[in-house]
Amino acid sequence: MADQKVAHEDDKYLTQHPIAIAQILNELAKNKTTLNLSFNRGQEQGLTTVIGVSRDKKFVYMDKSLDAGFNKRLLASNSIIFSKTDGIKVRWSCAKLTEVQLKDGEALKMALPKSLYRFQRRDFFRSLTPMTTPVVCYIPYHNPTNDRDEQLEMTLVDASLGGIGTGVTDHLSSIIEIKSVFPHCAIKLPNFGELDTSLCVKHITETVMLNGAKKFRVGFQFVGLSRDEERTVQQYVLQLERDALVFAKASSSV
Repeated sequence: MADQKVAHEDDKYLTQHPIAIAQILNELAKNKTTLNLSFNRGQEQGLTTVIGVSRDKKFVYMDKSLDAGFNKRLLASNSIIFSKTDGIKVRWSCAKLTEVQLKDGEALKMALPKSLYRFQRRDFFRSLTPMTTPVVCYIPYHNPTNDRDEQLEMTLVDASLGGIGTGVTDHLSSIIEIKSVFPHCAIKLPNFGELDTSLCVKHITETVMLNGAKKFRVGFQFVGLSRDEERTVQQYVLQLERDALVFAKASSSV
């Protein structure tokens, strides 16, 4: 088999040094940047801001919601994801939030993240899709050879707010070319229904295995998603990340 790429493709955006993480969070606090937070498998979402980082750089303080019921459910959650999805994107997660009394009132408190993703303006966080229950993208096209409407089936390997990554073994269809756009592609997202979207081919990567077999990775960009469709993709990506966190936590406890 070919050499395995152990690191996740997004690891080049990963920050793990506590001082650097504290600086990024303090910058968010200074600019009073609005952040998205998600919990309960992505089913519940809200907004918050970073108040600041403790002097010893061990804790982060966040704003509480005015909704007491929302705060109660949030505090009971064991996996929360924070993200800034516009401009320079930032993303991190925590296992637990607690309440704390600050000089200016009550706030939420969490341990300083051990890692944090900070992306460039045009990049999106990609979450790996499960291999045990593959998600398939159906791409319709007209085949001029037999003058018939047909469709390609391509298996997702990751998903993001910007698009999807797919994997193909042995043979890549000749219709898949950089900048090609395919309307009405269907992607059945588990628990979130079917997404009908246009996809544009952004990149194609070929890998030759030691036995001579070929593998292709094709990256597609979403084209013209509606707000509802963007929300659906976001919820699906958040679910993928939460499932990955649960799996990592379970694996570390074995």
